[in-house]
Amino acid sequence: MTAKFVTFRHIDNHVIMDFAQSTNFFLVFILDIINIFMAEFQSLTTLIKRLEAATSRLEDLATPSVSNVVANNLSRNSIGGQPTLASSTSNNAGSKSEVSPALDAYNGITEGPLKKFLELSKIIGGPISEQSHSVEDIFIAQRDFIYISIQSTKPKTTETFVELIRPTQRALEKVCSYTENNRPSPFFNHLSTVSEGIAAVGWVSVDQKPAGFVSDMKDSSQYYANRVIKEFKEKESSHVDWANSFILLLTELQSYVKKYYIDGLIWNPKGADPETFIGRNLKLNSSSTGASSSSLSPPPPPPPPPPPPVFVDDISEKGPVDMSAVFAELNRGESITANLKKVDNDQMTHKNPNLRDSSVVSEVGVKVHKKGPAAPPKPASLSLKKPPKKTLEGNKWIIENFENDSNILIGDAAINHLVYIYGCKNSTIQITGKINAVTIDSCQKTGLLLGSAVSAVEIVNCKSVQVQIQGKTPTISVDKTDSGQLFLSNECIDIEIVTSKSSSINVNLPGIGENGDYAEKPIPEQLKSTIVDGKLISVPLEHSG
Repeated sequence: MTAKFVTFRHIDNHVIMDFAQSTNFFLVFILDIINIFMAEFQSLTTLIKRLEAATSRLEDLATPSVSNVVANNLSRNSIGGQPTLASSTSNNAGSKSEVSPALDAYNGITEGPLKKFLELSKIIGGPISEQSHSVEDIFIAQRDFIYISIQSTKPKTTETFVELIRPTQRALEKVCSYTENNRPSPFFNHLSTVSEGIAAVGWVSVDQKPAGFVSDMKDSSQYYANRVIKEFKEKESSHVDWANSFILLLTELQSYVKKYYIDGLIWNPKGADPETFIGRNLKLNSSSTGASSSSLSPPPPPPPPPPPPVFVDDISEKGPVDMSAVFAELNRGESITANLKKVDNDQMTHKNPNLRDSSVVSEVGVKVHKKGPAAPPKPASLSLKKPPKKTLEGNKWIIENFENDSNILIGDAAINHLVYIYGCKNSTIQITGKINAVTIDSCQKTGLLLGSAVSAVEIVNCKSVQVQIQGKTPTISVDKTDSGQLFLSNECIDIEIVTSKSSSINVNLPGIGENGDYAEKPIPEQLKSTIVDGKLISVPLEHSG
């Protein structure tokens, strides 16, 4: 038993030794493979590092060449030796990555919806085509203004902002002038569509939620666009496409403002002085962005100096004034009058009446500076006189510039209609039925005969007006008006009358005067204010006596 056991152990040890040797050989083999792989990996790593170093060196060699090419291009683009905008502003005034998104998006508007609108306007032709050119000028001017806001700080004064926005303002006035000058035109609704909506570009001056402002202007334009669509949908589809294209243009502008300027126009706090951009002619390329894609024309030459004052020659002859000499003269006391010339009796006007009659004064030592003749007053016949107008625009009646006309009648007014009366003289307006509200603005010696008003009657900046209410109205408001007569009916005895900065306003109440006539009651103009328990109490001032 013992021998067998020993033999078994002997055999077991050999097996174990053989297994250990085999395992050791396998491990050595694996380690050799790993060493070979690591050697190759180190070689590969070294090769990659060498490639990176070579690439970096090539980039260093290429960068100066590219910079020189860009600099040469900018030098060629500058006009009259003036630096371009990119070279004149600081490096942190806005890189291409900062400039591109907003300008790229705006260029998308000018190259897309605006271009389509211009093409359709050209097809229709006439005043619509002419007006569209000014619309294009507006969007180009606004693109330049956005570019300036990216490159400069916020203007410190309103005057600077107004000068920067002036190109846009001039184009806006031109657009509106087409509408005013073509009222009899069959395309008046087209022109009004543009003039009502183009004011949306004023979002740059809105500090909070400018996209809402654009939306409001778009809604105003939509009213006239719907008229165009209704009139031409069965006639010419090009007019319908034209109206839709302009509304799409405003819609894209609203989306643009909402995306890039949701809280108002953004200026560059590290940019250049905005006053340096006043008067410069920006020539931005709509197909590219960044400062390198624009150039500046030199600023206009300064205006010539003003003419010298009329007394400059006298001052130059005397030379500079020495203050020490002045004080020396003052300290002379009574002897200061020694050099005065004695005036004889025949030279005194109060002793020689003939001098007063001749009114001749010696010109010795005195320079008389004659003024030119005063400009004669402008004849009244040459004064600009606007033609009278009575039109219904939407739900708003406009009556203006009537003189010496007592037969102005609105007989087909509706309850949702508004009436605006402006600049009338010596005229009478009659409105039958019930309307929403009436406003009388800047009228003289004008009368209004009104049926009923749902809201109010407002009188502003008028002189000598009369208003008679035949039916009922809840409120009459009088502001900055001199002399007014208000005649009420029995139905509106409970009316509220609000006055401010007005004088000689009288209310005529029916049925309480002699023989049942009107009784005139003046509205107080003087108030007496007292302080009672820390409160200010004002009551009309009454005069007794």
